[in-house]
Amino acid sequence: MASIALDDLLPASRVVAVDSGNFMGYPSMFLSVPDHRGFCFTQAFQSVGLGLASALGAALAVPDRLPVAACGDGGFLMSIAELETVRRLGLGMLIVVYNDDAYGAEVHHFGPHGHPLDTVVFPDTDLASIARGYGCAGVTVRSEADLAPVASWVAGPRDVPMVVDLKVAAGHPSWWLEEAFRGH
Repeated sequence: MASIALDDLLPASRVVAVDSGNFMGYPSMFLSVPDHRGFCFTQAFQSVGLGLASALGAALAVPDRLPVAACGDGGFLMSIAELETVRRLGLGMLIVVYNDDAYGAEVHHFGPHGHPLDTVVFPDTDLASIARGYGCAGVTVRSEADLAPVASWVAGPRDVPMVVDLKVAAGHPSWWLEEAFRGH
């Protein structure tokens, strides 16, 4: 599991900000934090696209910790302009994008009922290349072996942000989402 492998690579002194979406249970469950100041959860707003800005704020509020943004691809693309801010401020932030090429929650909520999904499914997008265009480091991860550049970045000097385009399976909803949709 990629989140567990990432957790093993990261220093204990971190602040994790998690965006909202189908993916959000994985970083919330598997990326550990040192204390209550180490976790920022945007779900209370019931909106995707707030994770990167939340991580940026957390990085400024707790500058002695590694800031980690956990985003879905939809939310990340909504807020991608913040990469310029993160880069300009010189924040050595890790941005992990759980990429299923869709607004996954909508796919798994509406798809089973036969609703069209053409507006919630995206073409495969090379988010690591886009991040490099902003001056960030970027890596596409499809297996645990692909995390080697992340380990090198974590070792330092972390002078630019790193975006991890984490390709995830899109076939079924996450366990928490599947349970949540039982009541709808």
